[in-house]
This record gives sequence, C-alpha cells and structure tokens, in this order.
Amino acid sequence: MTNDNNTKEIAEENILTKAIPISDRQHWFGPALVFAGLEFSIPVLMVGGSLIGTFGFKGMLPVVLFTFLVITWIGNSICCYMGAKTGLSSSVIARQSFGDQQAKVIVAMVIGVLSMGWWAITTATSGNALCVILGIDYVTNRVGWVIVTTIVGLIFAIPSIFGFNAMKWTDYFAVPGGLLLCLVGVYLALKNMGWNSIKNLQGDNSMTFAAGVTMVLGLNVSQLVLSADYSRHGKPKILDNILMPLGIIVIGVPLIIIGGIMGAGSGTADIVMVMENLGFPIWGFLVLWLASWSSQLINNYSMGLAFSNILNVKTDEGRIKVTLIGTLLSIILTLLGILEHFQDFLNIASLCYPAIAGVMFCDFFVRGHKKWKDKKGWNFIATIAFIVGILVGYITAYKKPIGIPPIQSLLVAALVYYLGMKFQKSKAPNQFTEGF
Repeated sequence: MTNDNNTKEIAEENILTKAIPISDRQHWFGPALVFAGLEFSIPVLMVGGSLIGTFGFKGMLPVVLFTFLVITWIGNSICCYMGAKTGLSSSVIARQSFGDQQAKVIVAMVIGVLSMGWWAITTATSGNALCVILGIDYVTNRVGWVIVTTIVGLIFAIPSIFGFNAMKWTDYFAVPGGLLLCLVGVYLALKNMGWNSIKNLQGDNSMTFAAGVTMVLGLNVSQLVLSADYSRHGKPKILDNILMPLGIIVIGVPLIIIGGIMGAGSGTADIVMVMENLGFPIWGFLVLWLASWSSQLINNYSMGLAFSNILNVKTDEGRIKVTLIGTLLSIILTLLGILEHFQDFLNIASLCYPAIAGVMFCDFFVRGHKKWKDKKGWNFIATIAFIVGILVGYITAYKKPIGIPPIQSLLVAALVYYLGMKFQKSKAPNQFTEGF
C-alpha cells in the first residue's frame, strides 16, 4: 500500500481564509515543482533576450547570478516560510499588517491585477505562437489572432479554475517540454551564429548593473509576496522553506541565459519572432504553448485567490466563479494589446510588490512567536509605509537613479512600518500594535 504521508494530495480549500492543516501538507518538492513551472515562462526568455542585447553574454551572467542566487533566493525563502508557518495565502497573511479592509482594497487588488497582467502577456505571446503553427499572420490577420488567442486563454485557465490539485499535473509535461524547447533553441542559435560569436557578443551598454538587476527583479519580484500561496501547502520547517525556491533557481538561471543565447544578434526580445528567425520547426511553437501552461495556471490561481479575498468569498465554489470571471477579463486585457507594454508592466510590478513585502516581512517577524492573527480594520501605518516604499522606488529608479530600487523600496517600507508601529504603540496603542 502506498504510504499516505508521502503521497497524500493537498486538500482543496473549502474555506479560503482558513489555514491548510498540517496533516494535509506535503514534501517541499511538491511546491518546488510548482515554483519550477512558475519560473518557466515566456517573459523570462524575453528578459534574457533584452539582457544580452544590453550587456553582452559575459556581462549578463553576473547580473543574472546575483539577482537569483542572492536577492531572489533570500526573499522567496522568507515568503515561503510565512506561507508554510501560517498555512495561509499571501492576501490573507497581509490582513495582520494591513488590516482586513486594506488587505482587500490594496494588497489583494495589487496581487490580483498584476497576476492578471502577467497572465495576459503570456497568453498574447502564446496566441502568436499558435498562429504561427496554424499559418495565420498574427500581425495582419487580427480577427484570426483574436479567435486563436481567446481559445488559448480559455484552455490555459481551466485547471487553475478548479484549484491547486488540478494544476500540479501540468508541471509534469510543461517543464520537460520547456526544457526540450530551450535545448533546441540553443542548438539552432549555435548552428546559426557559433559559440565564439555568442560568447564574445558585445552589448550596447545602455543599462547599468543595478538597472539590469532591477529588470530581472521586475520579472520575479511578485514572488516576494506570492510564494506564500504555494508554500502554504508545504511543511513549516526552516530547511524546507529554504529548499522550496530551488524550483525557481534551477529553472530561472539557465532559462534566462538560454533566452539570451537564443536572442543573440536578433535585435528583438519577442520570443516568437526570435524562434522564427532561428528557423524553429512548427512543433517548437506547439511546445512553447504547452510549456507556458504551468506558469499561466499559477498566475490565474493567484488572481482568483486575491479577488476572492476582495469579495469576501469563503467557499471553493465561489473561488471558481471569481476565477472564471477574472479569466474573461484577462482575455479582454490580452486582446487590448498589453504585450506592447511589457517593459512598462515590469516597472509597475517592481514598484508595488517590494513595498507590500517590506510591510509584511517586518510585521510577521517582529511580532512575538511569529504567530498570525487576523486584524480587523485599516492600519494607516501600513498605508504610509506602502506609499513611502513606492515613492522611494520610483525616485531612485526614474528621477535620481541610484542603487537597486526594488530592494530600497522593500527596506524603506519595512523601516517606516517598524518606526511607525513603535510610535503608534507609544502614543495610542491599538490592535495592530500588539506584539511590537
């Protein structure tokens, strides 16, 4: 008989605001596999293509390694621990620091809208890929593109609408399929350009090291908050939560470098156009579509959880309906041309998520015994910290560029929140200052 402790499936959440019982948790490899599927996404390849054009092959390596092995790993491990310790989703954890009202209005909205945006961007690119398979010119035949992209979006969304367990099976073919796609892409790039030409390729140096790190963080910065949505299905052991982000690291680092190799000398970050330039066979575009499925499910699932929190939905049946409606809105966003604003979207994400993470990290670890407690109302100290964090990120990114804006945004938001809560406790204690 199969050991139930090793094979038991994660129970679907009937009450979304309740913690997942320890008895229903699984080995860290389960969430890590989901994270791997999350990291295999079209935007990762696109950013790789952008980096090699700016830094060259040798210059992009330190940017990628520093971002993933230092910033991403540490940040994700912290968020993973929060999710596993509480058994709650990110938008619910945020209630302790922001208050339940603000978590619905601000935090869940940011998570929901940005998850929707990521889903729409990848759906648009996957629609382009499927058009290539079907012989449809997605630039001139917009009616055909709309029909194909709408169908792609609906197919992408179905498993995530039905919950976490329905999503896991896609990783077993999406990740291997994606790796096959990358291997063929590298082969064709080497065949067309040669290794010496690729490794000695010089970038245009239009971006600083810090700006490059910021670009990569913009790609992954949502994980500073959303990792808890999946680590909540794992066990609350420190080592387990350090290991869970390995799914992101072992896929993300090679994938972004492969994206750079594939995009070397192409002059574009559009992965479909890059594949066409490399001479990919038709099956390659099919694999691209299939391999994108996993990350798409995760974006859709996070969107559904966040909007369910906003609407105070507490049943899994209600979450299904909310996710379905969100999917239809995401398809509309796709058809309106969000792909054309890819870099703008990265910039918005890099401003919002770190400020939220700074408040949540500070609140969770400063409070005694790291216990989560639902807080009613609206914590204005968290609001101030969130706004200040975004302003610092914006100023240091666009007005007076200095340092790594997302990290500065996170640290400043955490500091402002800490000092503000201490001041609040000394002058007018309330339910939010307990534990400070």
